[in-house]
Amino acid sequence: MILYMNAIQQVIPSFTQIHQYNDQHIMFKCTIRDILSANIVNWEYNRPPDLVRCNEIATYIYAKRPELDWLFYITYLEHGQENMLSMVDGIHRLTALRIIHSENIKPVDFITPSRFGHGGNAEWLYDKYILVSLRLNPSAGETIDLFQTLNKSNPVPELYIRNTDQDKRIIIEEFVQDWMKKYKSHFSANVKPNIPNINRDRFIEILDIVYTKCKITKLTQNRLAEKIGEMNQYIMVNLPAKCKEKPIEKCRKTGCYLFLVSRDFLEDLI
Repeated sequence: MILYMNAIQQVIPSFTQIHQYNDQHIMFKCTIRDILSANIVNWEYNRPPDLVRCNEIATYIYAKRPELDWLFYITYLEHGQENMLSMVDGIHRLTALRIIHSENIKPVDFITPSRFGHGGNAEWLYDKYILVSLRLNPSAGETIDLFQTLNKSNPVPELYIRNTDQDKRIIIEEFVQDWMKKYKSHFSANVKPNIPNINRDRFIEILDIVYTKCKITKLTQNRLAEKIGEMNQYIMVNLPAKCKEKPIEKCRKTGCYLFLVSRDFLEDLI
């Protein structure tokens, strides 16, 4: 345990242990400055951060300057010659902090000002302390159990909790990123957004179903875009009878009709 603590303190100088649950689980506090400078990676089975949500969090933090009574869940693994810190829960909040930092350290620019300031004027943020729940060398099963427990209120797409083909995961994630750029106004950080919007994780679930039902592979990955395009075109021609004019008007402006209907309806179209 002492050897682990010494290794972690080299990476996170402000590390201060608060409580020890057992030989493999402790609680500590440290500054946000050290969290930002530490090489903390997203846990391998975790979702990539949703940048829509991350920017909303970053904007709130910088504008309101709240007390950050957060708790990050991190694992520490001995990994050959290198030791690895992985974020199991908190990647959106960590990414939000990184967004503020990356924008804030840029030189002062009066022509294109940033909502996160320029010139390094966020010392008030970096000096704040954050709480971390740290597990030392947990097994893969223990980490998965922790992850699923923490995400019960916001279900994680099956794509991230099954032993999924890596090609499938990459293809779906790239497709999602393309759609989020193309139809930015239709993606929301809310768990249950109003139509014709959706959040990223629910869109991943739809794509996962399309990928499986259409038996898509790396060689036929273009079929994913074709099928989604066909479904979008069908909904455009066959607008839902009970849908109000306002969401339909939004879809006419963007060309994205897919989220006017329920997930069950989309599954029937596949």
